[in-house]
Amino acid sequence: MPPVRIGCYGAFWGDSPWAITQFIKGPDKQVDYLVADYLAEVTMGLLARSARSNQSSQKKRSAAGFISEFADLALLPNLDAILEKGIKLVTNAGGLDPVGLKEYIESKLAERSLSHKLKVAAVHGDDIISQKETLLEKGRFHHFEPVAGSADTREDGINTATGYLSLNAYLGAQPIAVALEQGADIVITGRCVDSALVLGPLACEFGWSFGTSPDDLDRLASASLAGHVIECGAQATGGNYTDWEQSAFSPHGGWSNMGYPILTFFPDNSFTISKPPRTGGVVSTRSVCEQMLYEVLDAENYILPDVILDLSRVTISQDSPDSVLIRGARGKPPTPWLKCTAVRQKGYRISVDMLVSGEQAERKAKTLGRAIVERTNALAAANHADPISNDDHEIIVIGAEHHLGPRGNSGDRREVVLRVAARHEKRSVLDIMGKEAASFLTNSAPGICMLTSGRPKTSPNFVGSSALVRRDSLHPVVFVGSQRSPINVPFTLDGCSSGKPSASLDSETAVSGVAPSPTQPPQGLTWRAKLHEVATGRSGDKGDSANVAIIARDAAFYEHILQQVTPQVVFSALQHLIAPGGTVTRFAVPGVHAVNFVITKALGGGGLSSLRLDRQAKSYAQLLLSLIDVDIPADVAHAAHL
Repeated sequence: MPPVRIGCYGAFWGDSPWAITQFIKGPDKQVDYLVADYLAEVTMGLLARSARSNQSSQKKRSAAGFISEFADLALLPNLDAILEKGIKLVTNAGGLDPVGLKEYIESKLAERSLSHKLKVAAVHGDDIISQKETLLEKGRFHHFEPVAGSADTREDGINTATGYLSLNAYLGAQPIAVALEQGADIVITGRCVDSALVLGPLACEFGWSFGTSPDDLDRLASASLAGHVIECGAQATGGNYTDWEQSAFSPHGGWSNMGYPILTFFPDNSFTISKPPRTGGVVSTRSVCEQMLYEVLDAENYILPDVILDLSRVTISQDSPDSVLIRGARGKPPTPWLKCTAVRQKGYRISVDMLVSGEQAERKAKTLGRAIVERTNALAAANHADPISNDDHEIIVIGAEHHLGPRGNSGDRREVVLRVAARHEKRSVLDIMGKEAASFLTNSAPGICMLTSGRPKTSPNFVGSSALVRRDSLHPVVFVGSQRSPINVPFTLDGCSSGKPSASLDSETAVSGVAPSPTQPPQGLTWRAKLHEVATGRSGDKGDSANVAIIARDAAFYEHILQQVTPQVVFSALQHLIAPGGTVTRFAVPGVHAVNFVITKALGGGGLSSLRLDRQAKSYAQLLLSLIDVDIPADVAHAAHL
């Protein structure tokens, strides 16, 4: 059986619409499928708010609930090449209304008299907001714990509070596979795990069962890992890469012409990652390994709807220039639970940005930030409103190493950017800040200017929370083409493990108040290196938790990283970013000589509502790489050409 080739042209709503063209131009067929991930928590919140607005104004169905850009910018402009090459597409651009996007695409095809050329399918059933109260009454929800077995890491979950905009469970790949088996050329989903966009086509092409035999589980795990690696687009091909110069100055244009990933999956469950010819970027063991560990918690127990993926002993080898080979994923039976994420509105938010120049710029900026908050609170009190609390505002001085906390370099900066970010339950209070901000240009410090045109605007503040829901509470259906009756693809508990997986056997945790234990340096002559000299890293977010993967540049460095880069050391380095009660847990990933740190309560409440500059932990790995030193035996350092 020939391998299956899948390209990913989009990592999020806002990724380059141009990227799809690199897979379809030229006479040769490069891929069998194209996939794109459009959904994030904030995207779901925006779609939900827009859809609710349409409902309240009694508008007819519009593009409010789905992402029409998939059709308008990706599919329709490239339709001739897609048809000519027979490429199928799978995407979650359906958002809150996958059936609506299906009908929108079908209407556009009809306008071109092409309805007979393409069959469009939609997967429906992830949206459970209308069932929330019933599911609560029946006790079908369970707390979600980023670190399994640790009650201290529990998220808020789902409750009877009002204001929920969306509540969606993460579906798996089986409905996608069913749609493709029914002849669909385009499959539209709502919320599903990102890797399902790849697992679905592979299961269809290879005729896999979604069973729980060891062979079934290993196949599902390998395909899920493949989907995980490519779902963030160019992050697998040199984007967001520690050794950024290799990518920036790569042949064929570097960052200006970044190649997006091509997955080639073989019948033996191994796969390669490459990119289209004559594109920029870099596909190496390090760049792909970084992406493999992106947004992973416990590498031995990466929980997905169809399988629990164990990637702790996966190996990555350079197959050829700009192509790597990945082997060794293992699968375990899925749990009886599915993760679901809710988005609700909780008050409002605003941010004010100013450029501050001249001598003592940092001190001027901090003084100015405090004055903006104090004036806002004084005027709010005059209107009988509560002040903005200390927990609900941030005064950030960009350019003064604010993000590095107490380990930042001190010194007089002559140019910084001030950001004052705030939340409040009343829009009127934040509107005061927006209206008053500009007045400080003439009644405060010299050398300041606004960075935005017009007054800062107040906007809704979204809050995300995750929980687990019993999988047999979900009843997905698939609508295919003009078929009148949908196809049921129910979740069952058959073959599921008895409960949530236990914590990894190779892990340890640090908590607040525990000082780093002194580590025993290697015996003999040593060379002190910055962590970035002996390792690369990547970090990402899961709600209010962050993951930071540290990957040894040489296998000989790994034991020294394990000995010296402990959870306590990481906690000490990043404690200014960790809220009370937060923890740092380290998981070993020996297959690629890496360690993965999961840091809870580390993002100021999570990406949706956080007031921080970095709400998604994008910078955390780079911070650690620059803040931590490691002692390496001199002979090891010499052999590795350090």
